[in-house]
Amino acid sequence: CSLPLCRPGGRGVKAAMPALSPMAVFGGAAPSAATAFAATRLQHIVVDTNRLQPLAAALAPGSEFTGSSSETASVVSSALGKAASAAFVAAAGAVLRRRQQRSSILARQAEATAKKDSVAKQTLANLRKRGVKSVDPNKKMPPKPDPWQLDELGNRVFPWPKSFAEIVQTAAYSSMELFMKGETRIEVDFPPLPLADLDWNVCDTAETRIVDANIQHAIAFCKFLIKDPRKFPKLDADEALKRAMAGAEPQDVDAVTEMLERRFAKAENQDNMKRSVRVIFPNKAEMLRARDIHYEKWKKMDRPDLIRRGWYDEVNEETWGGPFEDVYVYIIAQESGELTQIRNYVEKADAVAMKQGRVLRHVLFNLNLNKFRNDIQFYKTVTPFKVGLATPPIHFDFLSTFRNSYFIRFGKYTMTVLRDPYNIDYVGAMYHAFPSPWQTFMQDRTDLAYRCVDVQDKRPTIIAFKRRLQRAFGLSKEAGLGPDIVMDDVYRPLNPRPGTIDRGFTQVAREGFGDFMWWEGDLETEISDRWRLA
Repeated sequence: CSLPLCRPGGRGVKAAMPALSPMAVFGGAAPSAATAFAATRLQHIVVDTNRLQPLAAALAPGSEFTGSSSETASVVSSALGKAASAAFVAAAGAVLRRRQQRSSILARQAEATAKKDSVAKQTLANLRKRGVKSVDPNKKMPPKPDPWQLDELGNRVFPWPKSFAEIVQTAAYSSMELFMKGETRIEVDFPPLPLADLDWNVCDTAETRIVDANIQHAIAFCKFLIKDPRKFPKLDADEALKRAMAGAEPQDVDAVTEMLERRFAKAENQDNMKRSVRVIFPNKAEMLRARDIHYEKWKKMDRPDLIRRGWYDEVNEETWGGPFEDVYVYIIAQESGELTQIRNYVEKADAVAMKQGRVLRHVLFNLNLNKFRNDIQFYKTVTPFKVGLATPPIHFDFLSTFRNSYFIRFGKYTMTVLRDPYNIDYVGAMYHAFPSPWQTFMQDRTDLAYRCVDVQDKRPTIIAFKRRLQRAFGLSKEAGLGPDIVMDDVYRPLNPRPGTIDRGFTQVAREGFGDFMWWEGDLETEISDRWRLA
């Protein structure tokens, strides 16, 4: 602008600007916050020539207003007042446009979030749209489990498994056999990795490679349960729950009673529906990790939506909608304290299912319960007041109600003798696959093959398993074992003279005064002996 009024340092600007205060521009009335904001912004804008056209005409040479400074100030105030009004309208319009832009951005973000949704739901939606995959005739399937054979005494014996594929398939077969006989609580336990890579008896179950291997075995196990065409037998819900609990009280009676006061969806007629399985993880983080890492193995199913996921504490949330699946598989527990969470889940799910008139099936899959039972006694001794630890009743009242369908436990021992070679290593395994009896296998020193050396109708104790191996390897004399094999186990006749030792000096010197583990010898305290049955 070429007017002297608009030049920097001009006297007219200094004289006119005081008239631009909010009180002066808007008629002396107290302006609103938005009005004051617009007037303040006016002092920082550059006044364009279009808004100053009336002022330029008034101050042109020869104009009637050029002579008086007071008249000039009046004209300037009037012109700048109009400019202030226009600037206020422009500022208000800018604020409105910003709000509209922000609303538009938020709307687009909300729409994008709604479209994105969770990975699980999107994956299931895509997989459900696919048709059933055609079976490739050239695809190699896992071998079927070998049929049982009769030994010299007429016992049904399963041969030693050849691969993990056969182990999982045999475990699923044995579990289905027990389900068809009316059992609702099943235990499956075997080392998830080869013996050369893992000592299952003392390992850390939270190790990543162990967790991943167990998840893969659990997915394959669930696939076999779903593919089995047999229908579960129809059981009375009340009678099935009473038989499963064997008279034991729930872990938290008040919590179960309070939960049953909520409303749950009625059970649908599942006669014509495919069998569904829910895999239960220790926490939500482990569940999401398994979803992401093992997605490729999970999606290979024709109906991957039949294998669903959950976590131990989901039954404690208000949003839990109740049990909808038929079989619940509990995996990768990482410490003995999580056994109480599993019991809480089983008891609450069973209570709701009974209210719905349904019967659920539960599987403790590769939890390494022997190690956790041993940890219970250890933690009770070291940290007896730590919150959340499992106690012995978790075995006597809960774990003892689970029937074993498949079991492998290796044992590697060394005995020192006073003859060549002085140190003798012997290896064996305890094996069970329903409906076979509990079997003791020894590993041959020459070809390293496993062959059955003993069978029992009830689960051998750990020390009895070791004694049977000593007899099979010809070390009974060095171990101080007696001639009667019945005396090796906890099921032997009671000692007629309480307080005396019914073992020889050599045997006591090698084994110590202890005879059995705390969960093995107390036959009277456990609520059920189902966990011991073949």
